[in-house]
Amino acid sequence: MDVVRPDQFVIMILFIGVLGVLWLWVRMNKSGLGARLNHGKRITVAEVTAISPVDRAMIVKIDEREFFVFKSKGLAPVITALPPSEVAE
Repeated sequence: MDVVRPDQFVIMILFIGVLGVLWLWVRMNKSGLGARLNHGKRITVAEVTAISPVDRAMIVKIDEREFFVFKSKGLAPVITALPPSEVAE
């Protein structure tokens, strides 16, 4: 009795091939997929930086306004509205 049949190898190779093609498709279309997933969301986290193992600094975007959030373990978060940034064109 064989432990692994040849058709099982074929199925495994086809499955890994389909996963590889799907992975490539997602990698090539990640900007479009991200826009579709975030469509309609009012709150997004623009950036997070770890200051220490328990401290985080974040920029949060809410309805096109940006806020700086400082979060530390055991303390209430500090939230500061950022001035609107002007993008040079």
